[in-house]
Parts: sequence; C-alpha cells; structure tokens
Amino acid sequence: MTATPAGAPADVWRSVPHRMSIGLNHQLRDDGSLPSENLTCFVFAFPGLTVDVPRLERALARAVTVNPALAHRYRVDPDYGPQYREADWRPTVYVVETTGADEEGVWAEARRVADAEMLAPFDLRDGRLLRVVCVRGSSGAGTALVIKVDHTVCDGLSYAQLLDDLSVAYECNDEAENFAPTRRRASLARVAAAERRILAGAQRDELRAAWHDRLPEGVPDMVLGKPTPWRACTAEGEQAAVVLTGSAYKRHARQAADLSVSSFMLATAKLLHAMRPSVLGPDLSFFSPFPGRFVPAARGVLGNFVSVLPVTVDVPRVAGLPATVEAVREGVLWTMHHQGIPFDAILEAVGNADATSGEFAYQRRSIFFSGNPVMRLELEGIRGELSVPTLTDAMFDLSLWISDTGSELRVSGIFRKQLLDRALVEAWLAALC
Repeated sequence: MTATPAGAPADVWRSVPHRMSIGLNHQLRDDGSLPSENLTCFVFAFPGLTVDVPRLERALARAVTVNPALAHRYRVDPDYGPQYREADWRPTVYVVETTGADEEGVWAEARRVADAEMLAPFDLRDGRLLRVVCVRGSSGAGTALVIKVDHTVCDGLSYAQLLDDLSVAYECNDEAENFAPTRRRASLARVAAAERRILAGAQRDELRAAWHDRLPEGVPDMVLGKPTPWRACTAEGEQAAVVLTGSAYKRHARQAADLSVSSFMLATAKLLHAMRPSVLGPDLSFFSPFPGRFVPAARGVLGNFVSVLPVTVDVPRVAGLPATVEAVREGVLWTMHHQGIPFDAILEAVGNADATSGEFAYQRRSIFFSGNPVMRLELEGIRGELSVPTLTDAMFDLSLWISDTGSELRVSGIFRKQLLDRALVEAWLAALC
C-alpha cells in the first residue's frame, strides 16, 4: 500500500495492485478481490477454558481502537483508484457450537473453520479485515479461537503485536480502565506522510544508487534448475516441516552464537548451502524481506510493511557453510540498514514489463524465506496452543517460514508439486538437524 498523493485526504490510503502482486505473487481481480491464501490466520486452542465471548468482543474492540489500520471503509476514487478510509468499526466474535464434541472435536472443527477462512478471497470492499471465530464444544471441552487478519494490512510482526494487544485488553475488566491511551498507534496515513518527508530529498537518490550496485544480474533471487515456465506450473502445493528440540536445538543455538549470527540467519544459510549443489545458480542472490519500519511514526503501527529487496552477496559456488553464513548475514543486515528504498524504485528495477502486467511475479522461479515472530495469545493466564491452517497454494516455488521460540526451531514450508518432490525438500530440511 501507499498513501495518496499530496492534496488528497490525509486519512485515505490507496491500494497498489502491483505491490500486492510482488508481495503475494498474485494480482487483484477486477472486482477488488485478491486470489490467494491468507498467511495471517492461525488457530489458538485453550483446553479446559470457556472463553467469555462478550469479554472477548470488548477486548477486540479495544484492539481495533488502538490499531487504526483495522478500521476502514473501502471506496474507489476516480483519480487515485482503490482506497481505504479509516473509520470506526466494532468487531464481532462469531460463535460455532459443536454440541457434544470433546476437546479433539473442538480442535478439529476449529481447523476446518481456519482452512475455510484461509481460502476466502481478500476483498478490499468487504471491510472485514479482522475475523474471529470462537469454537466451543461440550462442558469442559475447552475453546479454540480462529483469528484471521487480512494480509493486505497485516504482516507477521503486526499479527504478533495484535495478539499482545488482545491479551492485555482481555484482562481489562473495567470499561474505564486506561487501555487505549497507553497503546494507541499512528494511522497508516501519518506513517506515509512521515515517509514522504524523509524520502523527499537527497536520501532517496542515495539509497536508490546504493541498492542498484547490489542488484542481481537478471534480478531473480535464486533460480531453480528446471526451466518450466511459471505459467505452465500450477500453484498446487504440498507442505513439509522440521522441528529442532532438545539437544538438536541447543546445538543450533550454540552454532549461531559461535558464528555471531541470529538463529534465522544460520537456518537460512544452512538451507541455502544444502540447495546450492542441485538447484541454485553460481551466484548467490536473494530477496531479503525487510520490515519497512524506517520512520519513528511506524514503530508499533499495525500494517503490512514487509517488502522484499533483491541483493547479491559475494560467495563462491564451492564456498563452505561458514562463508555462506557470513554472506547471508551481510546481505540481510544490508537490507535492514537500507529500508528506506522507495517501493516504486524497486518496482522500476525488477519489473521486466509493464508495472501492472504481473510478468515479474508470474515468470520468475524463486524460493522465499521468512522469519516468523513467536505468536502468543494469553487469556485468563492460559497461553493458547498454536496451530497453522493447511496451505495448498504455493505462491513461490518453495516458501520457508522460520521461527525460533527460544526452546525450539520450527521451519515449515510449501512447495510446488509440479516442480519439486517431497523427498528433495525433506532432504534440504534435514540439513538443519
């Protein structure tokens, strides 16, 4: 998303279809909907707890109040196109009763609800950016919550932040309790205005020039060996995962400390090192996700700020793991230090056709890595047990999500069935152990 040009209403945000097409590998349909699975939808199970629905609705209302991005109305402006206008909105908790169901029955029903929510198309006109479903069974069976936030306005960092807001708001029993003033964040429009001021001068050109020196030849992050055209390879996908616990996790954490890198950087380097002999080209180039929160006004603001920045890192094909780790560290830190590169500059450089044609998103062979923050939701002192809905749409050839909880490393991914087989993907994941 980006703000409307100067002179337009300050509280209006314009949706940019080609930004979403790069971020999600899909384009908006003509009706404003976006055909893709929602990456910010999770299930939280609370064994033995009967969630107070009116109390939960009050907590949701408070969370929406402090996060203006969740309250909007949609319109199409004749000059600026699809837009959000922030407005008041009170969310509803939808209740699903599974009469007679035990704990396992509640969890199974919640997973079915979540799978259905994942496939609901994004629709800017709908206005329901946040949807919460409460699944309950027989007495003592507990409760499961399905919480979905439209990915057009929420990345993983923002989702984790919303869960924290919701946890705190649920404990505020007194309506007069001072919750909103201590947590209220800036609107997306204020963030955009702050970005425009910073990028209006020489800094914009300096950042752009610095990045162009790092731009990979031919742009793609990592090129898979099979030359199957993107349009000839359907998005039908399968999932694979690995979890490091106990001694295996301790070895991973110790190795990361010894190499002076984060757990995410080490996991990424290990996976790249395992893939390079079979599918990656001679040069190691990649799109590094970066949060895009490069102005003070954006700190703590809920929104989809994550974009991708292609860079080339210097590491020979025959390099060992330590050299690959250092290259990944250097590349990720570089992108984090250059977050202010304007998105239109990125689009200009990586778009190999008309900016709205989707050719970049649909023709490039690519692998996507992302670090996931730890998702925590606590109600009445109980931490919800997290589960992830089924993903069936492989938006990239291979997408990998890496999360370190402090006691275990979780790496899950989805891959295109027509391009990669499960045995190969699982062999890559095994390199983490």
